[in-house]
Formats: sequence, structure tokens, C-alpha cells
Amino acid sequence: MENLKIVTEADEYNRVFESSLAVGFTSPETTKILTTHKAITNEDGSPIAVVGKNYNLVQNADIMPQFHEVILASNLDRTGMTKKIQQSHQGAKTIVTYTFPAHEIEIAPGDSVQLRIMVLNSYDGSWKFMSMVGAVRMACMNGQVIADAFSEYSAKHTRSLDIDMAVAKLETALEVYTKNVELWKKFPKSPITNAQATVIFQKIAGKSDRLEVLLEETFIKYVDEMGKNVWALFNTLTDWSSHAKFKNEANKVATVYNREAKVRKVLPFLKEMALAA
Repeated sequence: MENLKIVTEADEYNRVFESSLAVGFTSPETTKILTTHKAITNEDGSPIAVVGKNYNLVQNADIMPQFHEVILASNLDRTGMTKKIQQSHQGAKTIVTYTFPAHEIEIAPGDSVQLRIMVLNSYDGSWKFMSMVGAVRMACMNGQVIADAFSEYSAKHTRSLDIDMAVAKLETALEVYTKNVELWKKFPKSPITNAQATVIFQKIAGKSDRLEVLLEETFIKYVDEMGKNVWALFNTLTDWSSHAKFKNEANKVATVYNREAKVRKVLPFLKEMALAA
């Protein structure tokens, strides 16, 4: 009889390993083991990160299946749910994205968004384990970010997840998502000026004139589609965070996360524009 392997949730994630670091390879006499740091390596021994000696390694294969159980225990409608696993920096950073088509809401006629939950973990100390609530616009697949403390769950690098707390946090996800969608419904009805848009672009671009020009050009495209309003401005920003050219495609997932963090910082200004209209 053929042996069949039962694939579990944990099997979706490759394990990594801790390894000692040595310096001074000019001769055996000068080689010594570092006591202050250690390496995190993949299965073939290639290093993917260097961390302090006290860093507590939490395997994706241990923590991600626990959060999947949280998803299953929540009150979210999982009909048609999709799950996507992405990594960057040779596997040092991982994002798992769940999308929930059953929680699709129309912002404007023919323009809808779906609930999205992202789960993050890293092996290089850059990210603690956390989950974040957002949405995706179906027309262009822009990731719509949400600025709300209640939309996040985070935990120290421990192997055991507080399931009850994570479920409690996730129970608020639908409420947070719905509340933000109700705000977004005001965006297409909230006109803005070119000057207002430029202020936001400058906050995102900083000293990068090239990025500011890119945002201005992208804004024109969305204005043609949606009109000169906050929704066009918002989608200009999320178009950049989701799709603009990446210097390193292999690290795309981390770049998108960092860009979305910048967009999240200017959301209060967009909210102010919409409520003032």
C-alpha cells in the first residue's frame, strides 16, 4: 500500500535553526565562537539572520497554525476564504494573508472591498508576531490599510499564543472593518483640491522628488476614474504601496508592509478631509 503523508497546517512552513557564529578564520588559533550573537539558518545551513544571544526563536510552523485556529474559532464568515503565504529576505520575514469574500462591502456603485487579515512573523527581530486588519479593493487589488489600534493583535516572541486573547481581538476585526468601510463610503463624496493632495504626497514622499511626481501622476489616473475626491487620493496611496515598482522583487512583501505603514500615518488627514466635506 502506498504511504500517504497527511499534510497539516504546520507542514506549510519550513523550519529554521539556531547556529553559533564564529569569527577570525585566518587560522584555527584565531577562530573563536561569538557569545553575544547567534545565526538563524535555513534547512541547508545558509544564514538568513543574525540576532542577539537572548533572541527567542518562534517558528512559523508553531505560531502560524495557532492563529489559524483563532481564525476558525472566530465569528468571521469563512465562506470562500483564501490564504496566501509570502516571504522575503530569504525567509526571514513572513506574511500570511487571509481574504474573506463573504465580507465584501460596496463603497460606491461597482466599487467594493473585501475584509483582509494579515499575520506577520520574523526571524531577524524586525517584526514581532502580530495580526492586522485591512481590506482589499477588488477593482485593482489595492491593499486598503486601516489605522485603528483595535485592529491589531501582537505578542512577544513566545511559542505559545494566548488563544483566548487573540480570538477576543479578532472578534473586533469585523466591527473595525465595517466602521472603516462606513468612513470610506464618504471618501467618493468628499471633494479635495490639488493642493490638499500635494500636501499628503509630500508627507509620504519626504525628500524624494521622484516619488512625489509618481504620486501626482497616479493621482491623475484615479481622478479620471473616480473624480477629484478623497477616494481617489486614498487609492493613489494604496496603489503605490501595493503595486509601484520594487527595487528588489524578492523582498516585495516587506516593502509593501513598510509602505503601508507610511500610508497608515496619513490616514487621519484623509479622515479629516472626508468629515469636513
